[in-house]
Amino acid sequence: MFQSSLSKAFLFLLFPLSFYLMDYINYSRAGKIALIGFFIIVVLLSWISRFQKNIYINATLIFFIFIIFFNMSFHSALRDIFGIGQDDIIVIQSIFSTDIQESSEFFLQYKWFILKHFVIFVISFTAYIYFVFYTNTKESSKKMAIIVTILLIIAHLNPSLRRSNPLIYFPYYYTKWQVGIKQSQELFNSVNKNIKSTTLSSMHNVGKENKRTVVWVIGESDTKYNWSLYGYKRNTTPMLSSIKNELLVFDNITAAAPATITAFERMLTPATIQKPNEWQKEPDVLLMAKKVGYKVYWISNHSSDNYGEMNLFASRANNIVLTNKGDSRSEGSYDETVLLPFKEAIKDNYDKKFIIVHLLGSHPAYNFRYPKSYDKFTYIFNDKTINDLKTKGREDWALVFRNLYDNSILYSDYIRYQLINILKQSEGAKNSVLLYHPDHGQDVCHNDNFSGHNHKANEQWDIPMIFWSPKISQIDKNVTKYKYQLDNVDNTILGLLEINGKYYDKRFDLFSN
Repeated sequence: MFQSSLSKAFLFLLFPLSFYLMDYINYSRAGKIALIGFFIIVVLLSWISRFQKNIYINATLIFFIFIIFFNMSFHSALRDIFGIGQDDIIVIQSIFSTDIQESSEFFLQYKWFILKHFVIFVISFTAYIYFVFYTNTKESSKKMAIIVTILLIIAHLNPSLRRSNPLIYFPYYYTKWQVGIKQSQELFNSVNKNIKSTTLSSMHNVGKENKRTVVWVIGESDTKYNWSLYGYKRNTTPMLSSIKNELLVFDNITAAAPATITAFERMLTPATIQKPNEWQKEPDVLLMAKKVGYKVYWISNHSSDNYGEMNLFASRANNIVLTNKGDSRSEGSYDETVLLPFKEAIKDNYDKKFIIVHLLGSHPAYNFRYPKSYDKFTYIFNDKTINDLKTKGREDWALVFRNLYDNSILYSDYIRYQLINILKQSEGAKNSVLLYHPDHGQDVCHNDNFSGHNHKANEQWDIPMIFWSPKISQIDKNVTKYKYQLDNVDNTILGLLEINGKYYDKRFDLFSN
């Protein structure tokens, strides 16, 4: 029986499709493996069909098919074990940063998962090899072989597809990992060298309380225009609305920047819009808190907090907990993973605690930000919000993103409520405060069919901010009306920490007299 090179390559597509349907790899990984694998196999078969009797050429084909199937099984095992798609950088960091002891513990803990995927790999690889070599391949024309080779080269012009080639994958990300380590270390050394010790030494505690817990919760891609607490027609913040009388809800808050890294540079340090490079020269609020005796915690569901500038800030903390094992820009663990380490930090028997919680919030892709139980606003959900958007000319595909985004806001409402509730019920609640705001907003079908970062849109800049304190009744409610930009929020944080000194400017502390 004779088969063409194309038909045998097309048969390969059934394997990544099957892995996707079994939820072993996500749609993105399945698509890349399918496309790259198809082109590699059809090219090899097209050329090899002209020299079938050559044992070395056949061995080359077997080797490449082995690598493709192994790569597919590698990613499916990671997804099955951790429940999410793995970020490439984190995978490489884990593999090349581990030791023999950690590796053995990993295999012992996940041996049944590994065995299962090894069996699947052997069966699928063997079945495909049997089909390829059991059925004779018609000799391809030279023209056909040249065409598919050119198509393979063209496919590799796309950087994402190129990096999915199993022969390129590990060398590329290993090199990137090494460069990342070097750059992070250089950045860390440079910032530490330039920090003005005179500023840090001047900071001192002016609080009268022996015990104090300050919680700073920073969300992600969260615009106030999609909060029912701010008048949005959909009930996206029911849990916070139920305790509205216990909160200060700020009306006129503007993000420090329209992007995460820049926003953190300005929120955690003296850097401002006018002086954007001060974060490289002056100490951040974590260092100041530690200087006056606070125990600092950094609890994050962002995988990106593990490298670069975010890792620099996180490294200041006494306790660092990174709960996300996935990719912040595709899949990742839900924000509820921060609740347990947050409880443990609250219970920690330490007099003065500064806890920063960095949520994944509503970071795209929105449908990865919440479990199915929060899939309230669906494609078929037809309410006044959707009808109003339709009258403005929004397309149905764009409205899907609005539904997904609102679901993520609804789920984040639950997370924020739980954080407040955990703090409220703690033994040290009377000496505790909590401030929440995101790094920036998001334009999701507000102005046209676009969804994502849009620095020209108000929705990217106008963000929610809430404050909880057991002494909320003692605070002037007019503070919620002030116009305030978050490049100055570090002064408010220092005020809450009861820290004074050269760096603190009470003019930019929302709660100062």
